[in-house]
Amino acid sequence: MSQSQSHNPPFVPLYGVTIHKCIAGGDLQKMKDLCAEAEKQVATYGDVSAALEVLKSEIAKAEAKRG
Repeated sequence: MSQSQSHNPPFVPLYGVTIHKCIAGGDLQKMKDLCAEAEKQVATYGDVSAALEVLKSEIAKAEAKRG
């Protein structure tokens, strides 16, 4: 493992469950850390919910073509 890899935390998908569990845990620092990570992911990947709607639309189109 390279030195740069050892300093990067593992990628955590920020599904609602992850966020809600963090909130339920009540650890302020963990909530702040998760918030910062969520902001980074939004900056990097954009609005995932909008992309999901596009994906669903494309799935529907592909299924319609298959008959």
